Amino acid sequence: MHDAPEPAARADLLHRSIALHADRGPWPYAASLIHHRGFRDALRLYCAAVIQRPEMPWPADKFFGQRLRYLVSFSLIGLDARWRRGGGEAPTLATLQRVAPASARQIAELVVTLRLGGYVTAQRLPADRRALRLSPSMTLLQEIGRSPLAFLEASERLVPAASPMVAKLRLDAAALADWLGASYEMFLQEDVYFGPFCNVVEFTGQDCGYSVLSAVLATHYAALSGVAAPAPLSYSGLAERFRVSRQHIGNILSSAERRGCFSVARGGRSVAISADFLSEFETWAAGQMAHYRVLAERV
Repeated sequence: MHDAPEPAARADLLHRSIALHADRGPWPYAASLIHHRGFRDALRLYCAAVIQRPEMPWPADKFFGQRLRYLVSFSLIGLDARWRRGGGEAPTLATLQRVAPASARQIAELVVTLRLGGYVTAQRLPADRRALRLSPSMTLLQEIGRSPLAFLEASERLVPAASPMVAKLRLDAAALADWLGASYEMFLQEDVYFGPFCNVVEFTGQDCGYSVLSAVLATHYAALSGVAAPAPLSYSGLAERFRVSRQHIGNILSSAERRGCFSVARGGRSVAISADFLSEFETWAAGQMAHYRVLAERV
């Protein structure tokens, strides 16, 4: 199990957006992680992991690096995990269309794409041969679990587990699905993990927006550690890495600057991040570490 959190007074390390929840849920533990002297270096390694290029030629980083597509896939994993435990409706297209945060047409089109890409399989339900049970493949679990696993790995760097959890989850599809499914259930109960962080959420609405944010922060934390940045921040460098246009990269960076999050010097030579946005991201990241760590210990 993880070490006990620092005293509750450490809640002052958390961003103001979570002030109403600072004394409950994952937040006391999150505050203890922020207080850890290795926290920012763990975030550097997290950001570097998130922006690694997928091995497959298909642009999975672009496809899943957008909030709607990610959340529909996340919802399917949650429905499937619940159904395998004997609860809820079977994970069919109709069920997914009722619960996922997108229109019925968007979900139907997304499921077709996921099936063609091998991310989702479909089998007839014995109880109703007209209905198809949608099952997430290990490939989908790994893509949706990319950031959660990297957060869990970061938490293990800060507070080592008695038995490494990340390595086990990466090899066990059922355990990985149950772990992500447990996160889905917590998300449904109350979204204190994502929703309060408006600027982080804004990045996830654009293709590769969160990936670009991670590349910028990786450069920031690399500079603090005195090591080389894992990715160039020029428009052309980011466009090539994430397989989007230079204009799209420019739109993401310009929007971030208008909102007062950060600015990137011409050519990506340096980064200036606002203190408030850095606090927002670090609080959100610590909450993700705490959330997924506690769930991994349960699973």
